[in-house]
Amino acid sequence: MELITKQVDGKPLTITIEYSELDMKIKKVIQRIKSLDLMISANSDGKTFSLNVSEIYYIETVGRKVFLYTEDEIYMVDKKLYELEKQLEDTGIIRISKFCLMNMDMLYSVKQLMNSQLEATLINGEKLIVARTYLKCIKDILKEEVR
Repeated sequence: MELITKQVDGKPLTITIEYSELDMKIKKVIQRIKSLDLMISANSDGKTFSLNVSEIYYIETVGRKVFLYTEDEIYMVDKKLYELEKQLEDTGIIRISKFCLMNMDMLYSVKQLMNSQLEATLINGEKLIVARTYLKCIKDILKEEVR
């Protein structure tokens, strides 16, 4: 891999990726670059914040409210979980249960549970359950990362 950087005054940031084959590694690089520029509007203590997607650890629905979790803060979001899932589909944030989306970049480890579920531990120590319905998706992603 060759990395070339060049400062050009008066122009917006432009990233060019050249490759011979669009494999999972290249897709992941593209996905990470895209997520650096994507912001989500969220509320906490009566204030509205604009959060970068790369700061999100996970998003969950509790009752009829949707909460977004960063390393040490909790925010409320005025969108439905399925709307956020659609908006974030190319960012590495995936659905792991009916009520939860998880940022794969924040995943530290997974552990198989006895009831055909996975326990996902995030880099901040938070533990989330991956429902059986979403096991294949997360296992496929993990297999691709190993290649």
